[in-house]
Amino acid sequence: MYYWFMLVLAVIAEVVSTVGMKYAATSAPIAGYALMALMISVSFYAFSRAVVHIPLAVSYAIWEGLGLFLIGVAGVVLFGEYLSTGEMFAIALMLVGLLLVTFDKGQPAAAQDDEVAVPVAAKAAVKATVKPIVKPAAKPVVVAQRAQPARTHHLGLGEVAL
Repeated sequence: MYYWFMLVLAVIAEVVSTVGMKYAATSAPIAGYALMALMISVSFYAFSRAVVHIPLAVSYAIWEGLGLFLIGVAGVVLFGEYLSTGEMFAIALMLVGLLLVTFDKGQPAAAQDDEVAVPVAAKAAVKATVKPIVKPAAKPVVVAQRAQPARTHHLGLGEVAL
């Protein structure tokens, strides 16, 4: 439960951070940027705690998907922004996908391993036909090194020696 709480905290902090960014851009730059920096830090910390237990794909989908939805709502409610029907439909589709990712249980790992199991006879046949390749040891190659000429000119700022 702690990890889900941290994921919800990460989403809320991200939304508050984005609202702070909008305030910084429109009316209160210092307070908005301070709020943005603080809350995005809280968001990343909380998200890093959430992914310890919740799979990364699921937690990231929730973090960004729910964040996008709540930021859209905040834009309409706090800033009087307008969402077209197409934009609302796209957000609704994204939320449906978010629900599918979050609540899909899929197959257990043991069931997936059974599907790709190779029969023992096939393993033995492959092992019998595969022979290791042994290369003879090669003699080391000696390369003579040229002496580097002494540098008489010191490079200035922005100059490159070729």
